[in-house]
Amino acid sequence: MQDTVVLMERRKGLDGFQLKLIALIIMTIDHIYYFGCSLAEMPEIMTLIGRIAAPIFVFFVTEGFAHTHSRGRYLLRLYVCGVLMQIGNLFVNLCFPMQNGVIVLNGIFTTMAVIVIYLWWIENLRRAWREHRRGCAVLYALAMAALLLSIVPVQLLMPVSPLAVQLATIFVPSPVWCEGSVVIVLIGIGFYYCRNNKRAIAVFYTLFLCAALALQCLSSFDWTVVLSVFFMWLALPFILLYNGRRGRGMKYLFYIYYPAHIYILAVAASLLGRVL
Repeated sequence: MQDTVVLMERRKGLDGFQLKLIALIIMTIDHIYYFGCSLAEMPEIMTLIGRIAAPIFVFFVTEGFAHTHSRGRYLLRLYVCGVLMQIGNLFVNLCFPMQNGVIVLNGIFTTMAVIVIYLWWIENLRRAWREHRRGCAVLYALAMAALLLSIVPVQLLMPVSPLAVQLATIFVPSPVWCEGSVVIVLIGIGFYYCRNNKRAIAVFYTLFLCAALALQCLSSFDWTVVLSVFFMWLALPFILLYNGRRGRGMKYLFYIYYPAHIYILAVAASLLGRVL
C-alpha cells in the first residue's frame, strides 16, 4: 500500500522532458525579444518571462550530474558544446552583424560545464577529506580558487594581447565570464545539495535570490533588477513540480535546439535589418 502511494505521488507533477520543453519555450520568447530589439522596440515582459528558463535548465544539469553513468563524458560534452558555441558566436557576429549593438553572447553550455566542474571537485574534495587525504583535498580547493581567479591574468593580458583574451574566453571555463556568472554557478551548486528535499530547494533558492538582490540594492536600487530577480524566482514552482521521472528520452534536443534557434534568430535579424 505504501509503495502504491509513493508511486502515485511520483506520477503527479511534471517529468524532466515536460519541464525542459517548457523552459525551451520560455527561453525562445526571451531570445525573440533580444534579437528583435535589433529591429524594433520589443515588450519588456518577454525578457522578464525569459528569466524563468535558466534556473530550470541549471536544476536539470545538477540532476544529470547526479545520475549520469559517466561524469567525464557528461562534462566533456558540455565543454565541447560550449567551445563550439563560442566559435559559432564569433562567426555569426562577424558575418551577420545586427543593428542597435545587438550581438550573440549566448553560452549556457559553458556555464553548465563550470557547474559540473565545481560539483565534481567539491565531491572529490569531500571524499578526500573523509579519507584523511588532506593534501589532495587542499589541491582541489586550490584548483577551484585558481579557476575563479583566472579572470585576473586575463584582465592583465587585455591591453597586451586581445587575441589571448579572446582565446581564454573560448577555452577556459571560468565562473566569472560564463553566462550568468558566479550567481548561476552558485545556484547550481545549491540545487545539487538540496535536490532530494523540495523544501530545502525552496528555502535555499528564495534566500539566495533575496541575498543577491539585497547586495545589488546596496550599490544602486533599480526596479528592473527587482523584477528580473522576481521572475527568476518564478522558476521555483516549476522546479517543485518535478516528479523525479526522466520522461521522453530526447537526450540531444536541447544540445541541437539551443544553438540552432539562436543562430536562426540572429541571421534573420541581420538580414531583416538590411532591408527594413
